Amino acid sequence: MKDGLRFVDCDMHIMEPVDLFDRYLDPKYRDRVSVPVGADGKRKRGVIIIDGEPTTYDHETQQHRKPHEGIRKKDTSQALSGSRIADGGYLNFAIDRNYDAEAQVMGMELEGIDIAVLFPTMGLSLIARDNMDPNLSLALCQAYNNWIHEFCQHSPDQLKFSAMLPMHDVNLAGAELVRCVTELGAVGSFVRPNRVNGHFWHSNYWNPLFALHEQLDVTLGFHEGTGAAYSHMNVLYGENRFYRHVASHWIEMQQTMIAMLIAGVFEFYPKLRVGYLEAQNSWVPGILTRIEWDYPQYKDSHAPYLSLTPKEYFQRNCWAAVEGSEPEIEATASLIGADRMCISTDYPHFDSNFPNVANNLLANVSRETAADIFMGGAHLYNFGEEHFAKAARAAESHRAMAAE
Repeated sequence: MKDGLRFVDCDMHIMEPVDLFDRYLDPKYRDRVSVPVGADGKRKRGVIIIDGEPTTYDHETQQHRKPHEGIRKKDTSQALSGSRIADGGYLNFAIDRNYDAEAQVMGMELEGIDIAVLFPTMGLSLIARDNMDPNLSLALCQAYNNWIHEFCQHSPDQLKFSAMLPMHDVNLAGAELVRCVTELGAVGSFVRPNRVNGHFWHSNYWNPLFALHEQLDVTLGFHEGTGAAYSHMNVLYGENRFYRHVASHWIEMQQTMIAMLIAGVFEFYPKLRVGYLEAQNSWVPGILTRIEWDYPQYKDSHAPYLSLTPKEYFQRNCWAAVEGSEPEIEATASLIGADRMCISTDYPHFDSNFPNVANNLLANVSRETAADIFMGGAHLYNFGEEHFAKAARAAESHRAMAAE
């Protein structure tokens, strides 16, 4: 708990080990996947080469991005994004433990998190390209999902995970979702908001996947990550990551929400739960208002199947995440409801405010609003009293062992 308030981190990250695919990837695909080696002879964390191509656009770009180390160390506080997490030494405990599962639980304790839903780091861009061999895409997802399942077994009542799905074939994606939920205990899946092989989120192509999430009663989470090979932001902005990082998280999410709302995804799948994650959420009221503005002109002719307003669909089916320090949180909550918001620590990424994400939220909004937002992830992932009771017992057990 955080100051007596239950807290679900809807989007906490892990750092994958460099030997993940050595240990978990189907052997017949291993010669197609490699990790670059640095001058020290060690493999680099965070970059994967698949079929001769890097998994992220940022691997070969950023030539001009060479910050002066002295300047970076001075600039250790910023109102919104921490962006200096390493300089403050806040991650030393995790680095010393090589970001293992015990470090994850230690990080949760520092923030006051009851339950965390885990997302990848390198894995955000692992299969983020068009025209990938669907079977290779599946094998990569299976390797990650098997690893993260084992990672969560360190404290399964505190650590949950969203499954990575092979989006290059909707049927393979559905099969992997079923496997991860029924065999590995996944609480949902994550996908990127980008268009995949020409299919965007208003396409009927994805209907079987929407239906499966609804039938399995698990969450579909959209999570962007700058640098994906298939992102249109690369075409617009090229190598400058500043442009792309600003644009991709907000704009890709906005386009996804527009597509899903107008396509009637929430009309046809009324029990589907969707999270729009790590993109803040002050953009949500404006998008809902814009769609509402066009309703009289276009609803009857272009979307006659819609029976609710955009806001009604959002307040029934959707949640959007904040990171605690945004000045618009209280105002946004007044427009869409604090109970439709959730919070991400984004641990252990460079622009996280860890270990002060929860403190920032409490300082930024009323306690009532903060309580709803801390619990937003519980509603998104359908965690109830039993989940919190088990998580509390697990946390107490870890504290007792740490005290010995």
